[in-house]
Amino acid sequence: MAGITVATRNAYVLQTYRGVPIRKVKLVIAGLTAGAANVIPHGLPSTPLTASYEPGAGGGWGETSPPDATNLYITVAAGGATAGTVYAEY
Repeated sequence: MAGITVATRNAYVLQTYRGVPIRKVKLVIAGLTAGAANVIPHGLPSTPLTASYEPGAGGGWGETSPPDATNLYITVAAGGATAGTVYAEY
């Protein structure tokens, strides 16, 4: 098993809220385990404010619990996608 990989793509500041920048990032994730809860290290400098999940072919993703300062938590259904994308704001 190669393990979970996370690649950051298109990190940029899109807007500010009261002078505080809100950064948007696309995380490309692979190596998830189907039929299990997965803990994914996001590598961001802070806790994501929002996270939108886009599983690959096969779908079957659910957020196990909200993201924290170091990880995303995704449960993949049996036969679900083991790769996909997460769009986050932090």
